[in-house]
Amino acid sequence: MTTNRLLKITLAFIAIIASLACGQTVKSTEPNLPVAPIVIGTDLTAIDVCQAIPQADIEAVMGRKLDSAEKFTYYDTPGASGCEYTAKKDASGEAHFGYVVLTPVAEYANQPLYKNVEVSGIGDEAYFNNGADARQLWVKIDNKVAFLVAFGDIPKEAGAQAIAKLVVAAIK
Repeated sequence: MTTNRLLKITLAFIAIIASLACGQTVKSTEPNLPVAPIVIGTDLTAIDVCQAIPQADIEAVMGRKLDSAEKFTYYDTPGASGCEYTAKKDASGEAHFGYVVLTPVAEYANQPLYKNVEVSGIGDEAYFNNGADARQLWVKIDNKVAFLVAFGDIPKEAGAQAIAKLVVAAIK
């Protein structure tokens, strides 16, 4: 084997290893796995959002492999149940995270609004809003539950809408 060929193989190997070490990116695609049925009762905290939403759907939106999916309470909102998804930071230090949270319906109208935009075709009502940490999609269903979907540091509005539509289809 020539030195030149060995050098090319070594550089190709280093490039592959470096790309895997820098955030484990996957191609960003449309989520398409169904969300498990979510039965809305009197206690939203009994719902395991992390179990209901396939991690592959979140990875599809984020375009990254997840490091974790953990229970998440939205800013100490009583009666809420959620899941926070995190992936490794990229080479520039950009954080990659998302969350989906079921909240009591009153929370839908109780948000400080900033750069909010109404969204049609999801639930009874929906809007995007700049939350404290990410661009959030808030959805209200049947005047019995609200939920939010958010991705940051890089907003993923189309992905948030796709996840929200899957969640709406799963709510019973």
